[in-house]
Amino acid sequence: MSKLYKHITEFFEGNFIDKIKDEADFVRKIRLNNFEKFKSKGFPSLKDEKWRKTNLSKYTQQYFHPVLNTITNKNNTKNACLDSDLESININFINGHFIGEKPIQKFDNGVVLGSIKSALAVYPELVEKYFDKLTSQSTNPIDFLNGFLFTDGLFLYVPENVPEFNLQISQKLDAAVDALVNTRNLIILEENSKVNFIQCDESNEHRSHFATFSTEVFIGKKAELNWYKYQNINNISYLFSNMFSEVEAGGKLLTNFIELNGKLLRNEQFTDIIGSDVEVNHYGLYLADKTQQFDNVIFISHSSEGSYSNQKFKGILDDSAKSFFNGQILVKKDAQQTNAYQKNDSILLTDKARINSQPFLEIYADDVSCSHGSTTGQIDTDALFYIIQRGISKRDAQLLQLYAFVGEIIEAIKIPELIEPTKDLVKKRLNGELDVCEECILQCAIK
Repeated sequence: MSKLYKHITEFFEGNFIDKIKDEADFVRKIRLNNFEKFKSKGFPSLKDEKWRKTNLSKYTQQYFHPVLNTITNKNNTKNACLDSDLESININFINGHFIGEKPIQKFDNGVVLGSIKSALAVYPELVEKYFDKLTSQSTNPIDFLNGFLFTDGLFLYVPENVPEFNLQISQKLDAAVDALVNTRNLIILEENSKVNFIQCDESNEHRSHFATFSTEVFIGKKAELNWYKYQNINNISYLFSNMFSEVEAGGKLLTNFIELNGKLLRNEQFTDIIGSDVEVNHYGLYLADKTQQFDNVIFISHSSEGSYSNQKFKGILDDSAKSFFNGQILVKKDAQQTNAYQKNDSILLTDKARINSQPFLEIYADDVSCSHGSTTGQIDTDALFYIIQRGISKRDAQLLQLYAFVGEIIEAIKIPELIEPTKDLVKKRLNGELDVCEECILQCAIK
């Protein structure tokens, strides 16, 4: 039994259980159900197949204070990780709590946006229709933990035929003590609506955070969600982000996760394609060094015929960094004429860096086109030699090669205003740190 497990269970049975006594009955039942499952199973261990390469026990011996209502810096709402000229609706959370004057808003076009805590109070029937319908299928103890200790999170409801708009969300970890933060998000897109969603996960530099995010996404017929996530937390914090999506006929889902910094980042995505003519693209870029570990677990289920999915992840690991990639595609018996592809490519810059890649296909239909693959290598020494011969230093030549390697993930961004800021973040990260280096050959636009 870990210290964190003991502390969490005692906290819930003591202080927290009284704080949820006035919640809606269905929410309280969900919390109690998740608590019993977590109490029975505990944190994931090396015995769990998808956690065999991630030793979570060394991260759960630390004491983390659950953040309930205390916000340390209400003015710290600037979206610092991505400086762009994109016109958008902006929403901010600090330590899992909504920050702003209007915790829930309904716009003229029918869009409802704000805090899920407030949505539960103002729109309980709408929330209850969707809440926990996807996460209830999870067997991951991290989702159990989030399910009984979440404090707040994003709620977004987009009715039918709402034209494209941009939404930027800042999720800051900014506690004054080592903190346990649990955030719950619910996103609903009705038929023929479209949203571009840009998220920044950040932290202060001084405190360790243990943060969990559980997100449910419902994409209606011919609706489209493009989700860009930038993760840049400090090197003593741990972030677990689990996303569950259901996509109906003609719907489109694109995710592109840029993983820049953190002691441990783990992103899990589970997508169920339940209609024909669906298009799902999951992109990811992980840049790890020192003793960081970045994990990506992707599961796409094709339940209906005539749909397309693609997974494309690239990573660069330096020093003693580690990464785990588990990508699975399930094609069910009735999902004929499915096109599904998966690729994971990594570069190891030292002999101590490690990547464990597990692409997997499970196909029960016979009229399909599916493929998967994984490559792991080092910098091309021949190409490096030719670049150096042109008068470029070895270090700069390596940077140019690495930037070219990750370019495909950046090019998958559909929003022009995000491309240059993303390039700058990646360039700075490849240079070693997210700071300004005037002498770097990869000249950044942001100063």
